[in-house]
Amino acid sequence: MKGIKFGIMIFKLYFCKKVCGMSIGITVATVMFCFYLYQYIEEKRNAKEEERKQSLEKPVINDIKENRDMNVGKCLDERTISGLVLTTLRNMGCEPETELSDDTNWIVFLYQGEQFTIECRDDCYFITIFDTWWYQISTYSDIDEIANLHKTVNWANRYANCTLFYTTNEETEQIGVHSKKSLLFIKEIPDLEKYLTGTMNDMFRVQRFVLTELEKCKVKC
Repeated sequence: MKGIKFGIMIFKLYFCKKVCGMSIGITVATVMFCFYLYQYIEEKRNAKEEERKQSLEKPVINDIKENRDMNVGKCLDERTISGLVLTTLRNMGCEPETELSDDTNWIVFLYQGEQFTIECRDDCYFITIFDTWWYQISTYSDIDEIANLHKTVNWANRYANCTLFYTTNEETEQIGVHSKKSLLFIKEIPDLEKYLTGTMNDMFRVQRFVLTELEKCKVKC
């Protein structure tokens, strides 16, 4: 009988040891599982947060890049009037220089040795070509010479396809004669190079007419 009780006691001790060993193993496994599960969830959360930040930043970055590219290439974009003028002038072999003032583009270039200036705005389909100071006389010139200048300019404006006008520079004490011509300038016009050169050549013809008439006045005097 004592042998049986002793055997039962030994069995109970062995069983408790096994159960305790299994409990410790399960506990360790549970802890490891929870650790890796937390790490997995945290990585997923960080990835989603990073993706959300990139989705918010991407439009801003694209807008900044688009604005920068637009500012850099604005004058080269033929969809704008100033860009169309610059492209046309370069196709003519000119080397235009630009200056922006109050949304108005002033484009300066040489054509046949003469300095021209084009005034244009990207919100207007018309441009104005200026040929300035191609004839000058002193403000102290003979009154008849000044009168002949006024008379010739007024006469030319009756027939010329451009407008002539004169101004006085008080610093240099000179009276200068200028020409200007406003014209439609859009990409739908065929052969813009010939269109522009034809306009400037007409301005040259008017200029030669005025100079010839002024010389005639000098001979008569």
